[in-house]
Amino acid sequence: MCRQCGALVGAGESDCTMCGAPSTAGAQREGVGATRRPPRHDHETMRFVRAIISRPATFTFVFLVTNIFLYLLMELSGGATGEVLLAYGAKLNYLINHEGQWWRFVTPIFLHVRMPGLGPLHLLANMYGLFMLGPYVEKLYGSAKFVVFWVATGVAGVVASYLTVQPRLAASSSVGRFLFKGYDAPSAGASGALFGLVGILFVFGIKYRRELPEGFKRAFGTGMLPMIGINLFIGYMGRGFIDNAAHLGGLLTGMLLALCVGYKRLGERGPVDYAWHVAQAACLGLVAACFALAALSR
Repeated sequence: MCRQCGALVGAGESDCTMCGAPSTAGAQREGVGATRRPPRHDHETMRFVRAIISRPATFTFVFLVTNIFLYLLMELSGGATGEVLLAYGAKLNYLINHEGQWWRFVTPIFLHVRMPGLGPLHLLANMYGLFMLGPYVEKLYGSAKFVVFWVATGVAGVVASYLTVQPRLAASSSVGRFLFKGYDAPSAGASGALFGLVGILFVFGIKYRRELPEGFKRAFGTGMLPMIGINLFIGYMGRGFIDNAAHLGGLLTGMLLALCVGYKRLGERGPVDYAWHVAQAACLGLVAACFALAALSR
């Protein structure tokens, strides 16, 4: 631990990556009076990181708490599966098509399924992803844009899942089974929105590569390709029970949003973009209204 700022320092690091002070281990290795080696980290990257970290990530944690709270409510109502899952708003094409329950395009973003033999693994995996990726997107773009991104990419994932319930295409080939579903079944989860965040960070790193410090260039942009590739491979191996269409719908929508929307640069001070705050309020109002409709339909 750094004696100057209290940040955690890796076992092999001779300097604190946050403040640049020599670590205890580094001082011991170098000895008293020895000439200290130049810091191994990129100071421009550290300046960028410190500035980004200082920004709030309020809605990342609001969404984390909301997802966990709803999962616990479903468990108390009889279990996050089957009829309970549908009662809380899981996507089911039949109910959208025949009952006009359009709000099921929104509510599934905040619901998770209890997996047989695995309990809350679905929730835990997605919330871990949100905890790791959400703060980066929210701090880079601001809370208003983050809320719009989360809801828009999540809805895009649900819409993609809705459109790909195609039994005939699902039976055509292994590629068909990867993209399409052979039957209509309840579907829920934040993974479409999570893939949206991946898509945003991927395009962010490429779009702004000329102005980003080296550390961020390595972390985002093409640095996201292994994560995308691994998840698509897992989706291919798990076709039939993983909703790959929702993942791809969220990923592509996130990439499109990042192409069109600029991020909040360091030290940038300008007029408040009220349009994004209005869009944020509209998205939050839409989510609340959809859950109210789900409650009234029980």
